[in-house]
Amino acid sequence: MARARKLFPVYGSALANNIFAELRRGRVVEDFVTSYVAQYERRGILGGPLRDRELAETIGREVVLAILVEVRTALPRFFGKKLRARLKEEEKETIDAFFGELLASLDRAWGGNAEDRRQFRRDLALYTDFADGQAALASARKRGKLREEESPFVGRVALLLDPSMLDQARRAARQFHGDAGRLAQKLLKQTLRPGR
Repeated sequence: MARARKLFPVYGSALANNIFAELRRGRVVEDFVTSYVAQYERRGILGGPLRDRELAETIGREVVLAILVEVRTALPRFFGKKLRARLKEEEKETIDAFFGELLASLDRAWGGNAEDRRQFRRDLALYTDFADGQAALASARKRGKLREEESPFVGRVALLLDPSMLDQARRAARQFHGDAGRLAQKLLKQTLRPGR
C-alpha cells in the first residue's frame, strides 16, 4: 500500500496548483502561439491584447483537458499496472479520490459558474472517451489494421488557432498535443516524487 500513499487525495490539489503555475509561469500556450505565428508568418491571427488573452485562455483550457487525460492514463502505473481494469478495488478508489480532488481543485482555482463546470466535465468526458477508445484499438493498430485517429485536442486547437489555414494549424496542434502529454508526465512526477 506504500504506492497508494503517493496518491493521497491532497496531492491531487498539489497537481492542480502545479498545472496552473506551469501554464502561467512557463507561458506554455503563449509560446506555442508565438512559435506558430513566427513559423508560418501568420501575424494576422493575433488581434490585440484582448483577443490574444482570450485565445490563450481558450487554448489553455484545452491543454488542461489534455493533461488531465494523460494523468488519468498514467495513474495505474503507480500501482505497477498499465490499465485501470487490472487494478484492485482499493487502488481504483485511491485513484478516484486523487482525481476527484484534482478536479475539485481545478474548479476552485478557475472559479466560474455551474454551467462552466458542467461544460468542462462534458469536454473532459469527450477527451476521456476518445482516449479509452484509442487504448482499446491499440492492439489492432499494432497489427497494422487501423490507423490512429486524432485526438479532439488537435481539431479544437487548430480551429481556435487558425481556422483559415487548418492543415498547418492541425500539424502544429498535433505537435503541441505531444508537448502537453510530456508536460503532464513531468508535472505528475514532480508532484508525486519520491520522498513526499
